[in-house]
Amino acid sequence: MTALTRTQVLQSLLPGLNKLFGIEYEKAGMRYSMKFRYGKYSIYKTEYSIELQRRHSTTLAKGLDKHTAIGMMKLLEEPK
Repeated sequence: MTALTRTQVLQSLLPGLNKLFGIEYEKAGMRYSMKFRYGKYSIYKTEYSIELQRRHSTTLAKGLDKHTAIGMMKLLEEPK
């Protein structure tokens, strides 16, 4: 008996999760984050590709003060 890899487990569970949760589960692969470093804030967009099993991060803005960074994060959030 061989051990299952994380990729094999994901591939077997993903069709059922997508059917159960629909498109919203696939959107969970993208998120925005705010990081504080050296007295300034940066905003990042991180995407996870299920097909490629790869994470890609993009810097959207850097060198921001706290209030500007918080305002940008509020703009990036999806309306509820």
